[in-house]
Amino acid sequence: MSWSPSTSLLPHAVALATTVLLSSCGGGGGDAAPASPATVTPPLRAVEQSDLQIAQLLYTGTPRTPVGFEEDAPGAGHVSTAHLKNTDIDASLVASQPQYELCTDDWNEALAWSEAHAQSASQYADLVVTEDTSKYFEFGRSRAGEPDLTLRERVFKCTYVNRTNANLRVAEGSAGQLNHRPLTANELQSLGEYLWQFTSYNNFGHAVLKSSTSNATTSLSHTLIIASLVRDGYSTNCDRVDVVAWRHSASTATGELLLDLETLWSFGARETAGTATLCNQ
Repeated sequence: MSWSPSTSLLPHAVALATTVLLSSCGGGGGDAAPASPATVTPPLRAVEQSDLQIAQLLYTGTPRTPVGFEEDAPGAGHVSTAHLKNTDIDASLVASQPQYELCTDDWNEALAWSEAHAQSASQYADLVVTEDTSKYFEFGRSRAGEPDLTLRERVFKCTYVNRTNANLRVAEGSAGQLNHRPLTANELQSLGEYLWQFTSYNNFGHAVLKSSTSNATTSLSHTLIIASLVRDGYSTNCDRVDVVAWRHSASTATGELLLDLETLWSFGARETAGTATLCNQ
C-alpha cells in the first residue's frame, strides 16, 4: 500500500521552512547578534586649552599670544604705534562715517599726512626717524620733554593692502583688499596677526589662544581664536569669558578681504587670591 503526505501537515512544514529561512538571513531574530549602535563623534574643540586654563591666562595676563605669533618688536624705551586713519587728517568726519587706515605708495604723501596729524595734535611731536618697508611707511616722532617716548605713525602701502573699504567702527564686513602677490595662506596669516595689534583685543583681559589658516579653491581663511574677559558678565561675583573666532577670508582671484566674528562658547570664571576657578565648580 502506498503512502502520501497528509494535506493537514503542509501548513506546518511551510511555516517551519519560513522560520529557518528568516533565521539564516538574520531577519527572524533568533540567535543573531543585535546591531551595534551608531558611533557619534563629538565636535572637535577649537583649542587645546581647557576652560580653566583659559581663565588662568586671562587673569594672569600672560601669555597673550601663542608661540610663533607675529608681533612688532617693542623697541627701546616707551613706544606707541598706530596706523594713520582718515579721521586723523580730516576733522570734519563724524562718528557715523566709516573709519579706515590710509594707504599710499607715495612717500611724500605719507609724510604729509603724518605732518598734518602732528600739527593738529595738542602737543607737536618732532620727526626723528623714518622707515620704508615693503608693507608700510613709518614716521617716528618725539615730543619735547618726553625723550623716552616714541610715537610711531605708519601708513600702509596700497601695493600691500588697501583698507579704504574697511570700517573700523564695525566688527564685521569688508576688510579691504590684500594686493600682495603671490597671495598665500601664510601672507594672509601675517596680515591677520598684524591687524590684531591695532584692535581692542590687544589689551589686558584678552588672549589669542590659536592662530590658523585654511585653503579652499577660491579663497583663503585665517582665524584667531580669542578669549575675552567680561567682568561680572556671568552673574554677581562671576565673570564671563567669551571665546570667539575672529576670521579674515581672502579671494584668491582678487584679494578682497572679508571679516567675520563668531562666538564659539562662553563660560563663567572668578579669581580669588590669585587663583582662577570656574563658577560651576
